[in-house]
Amino acid sequence: MALLVAGHPVGAQEGLSCRACVIVDESGRVLFARAARAARANASTTKIVTALVVRDHTTTDEVVTVSPVAAGTTGGGLDLAPGEHYRVEDLLYALLLTSSNQAAVALAEHVAGSEAAFVEMMNRTALSLGATSTRFVTAHGLDVPGHYSSPRDLARFALELLEDPLLAAIVADPQTSIASPRGRVILENRNVLLEGYRGATGVKTGYTARAGDVLVASATRGDRSLVAVTMGATSDEAAAREAAALLDKGWNLLARTEVLAGGRPIATLIFDPAGATDVIIERGVRGPWLASALEVAFEPDPRVRPPLVAGETVGRAVVRADGRVVASVPAIARSGIPAPPRSWGQSLLTAVLSLFGGLVEQVTE
Repeated sequence: MALLVAGHPVGAQEGLSCRACVIVDESGRVLFARAARAARANASTTKIVTALVVRDHTTTDEVVTVSPVAAGTTGGGLDLAPGEHYRVEDLLYALLLTSSNQAAVALAEHVAGSEAAFVEMMNRTALSLGATSTRFVTAHGLDVPGHYSSPRDLARFALELLEDPLLAAIVADPQTSIASPRGRVILENRNVLLEGYRGATGVKTGYTARAGDVLVASATRGDRSLVAVTMGATSDEAAAREAAALLDKGWNLLARTEVLAGGRPIATLIFDPAGATDVIIERGVRGPWLASALEVAFEPDPRVRPPLVAGETVGRAVVRADGRVVASVPAIARSGIPAPPRSWGQSLLTAVLSLFGGLVEQVTE
């Protein structure tokens, strides 16, 4: 499905116009990068780490009392009033869906007593995740000198957030309602990709004058996931287009990724008493699957008999993902086997020892 943003299609046809961006897979492997380590103002994507620190130091049903300082924080999102009480979980929704700056400060004060102390925790968390181009000054991301991150670091933070079931569910929710002292409040997620890009799962939008529009986007298809980060876009529509184009590029790159190497041993053929040879895959298999999720079965050609020469086709390697055949490639003998001696009788034992799952098949004649 192509995403339509203000009448403009978003998808594989779009070029990559991002100034600073990155695509990573679920393991953090970089598939594409442009100025991915450049330190830039990152606006409300800061709140990804805010949420991570809150997760590590609270329970969701704790009650937060809004201070005058938190209520006086400028910016959009859910507006809070001094003395109001909210559950941590409800403020996390406000933080991640509507980018409430007041929720960021209220949560920071609840966890650490002050926003400054909380920011120190944020910076320690960022370093623990391998972020080398990030420094936080606030819990919300409004423009202040010395506050920055990079596409690569934001992707790291997003992957960590998506590992948490509650936070992952929050950022994937297009809309929710929370309890407030003034009754139920509906919160709309500002990430338009959630309802317009197939498989979208999050993560966070951001905008300030210095940062421009920033979008950390994630999507899952089958057993593969991608995170795309674009920074410095000229509008939220441009950020959505760029993020969708990045994700499209990521899926295309995954489809061309070698997940099973050519020359990999998959079985052993034993011809008694003539000899034995490893069976290897003739060529690599490419596709958007996790290598760990693949099952490989060797299907020997029953007509194969010694003598064999190295490289001779002896059957096929059938590759399955989720029980479905996704590839079938020739399987070849790694080494030759001479003709059996004339005294070789009617006993022929073919042993297939699969390296994938321990499958053993025996054919005797």
